[in-house]
Amino acid sequence: MTSSLLVEERRFLRENQAALRRKHPGKYLLVKGTAVHGAYETRDEAITAGVRMFPEPGAAFLVRSVEDVDDPVVSNPALSIGVPFTCPT
Repeated sequence: MTSSLLVEERRFLRENQAALRRKHPGKYLLVKGTAVHGAYETRDEAITAGVRMFPEPGAAFLVRSVEDVDDPVVSNPALSIGVPFTCPT
């Protein structure tokens, strides 16, 4: 079963992957909707930035390496049920 979560973001990355690879080689992209909100050296940096930018409970954003062509499935039950996450300052 395919999740409907982040469909727009995944489609945006798939359709623009070649251009995004050229613009942000080796980076992890933070994507919400059809916009890249940042390119980061590590996945952790991108996730932390996403939590800071979109702190609303249940807010969804996608972090993906521009080099990845697969659509990995990652589950974090704590975030799914709204357990608070505190970013280091």
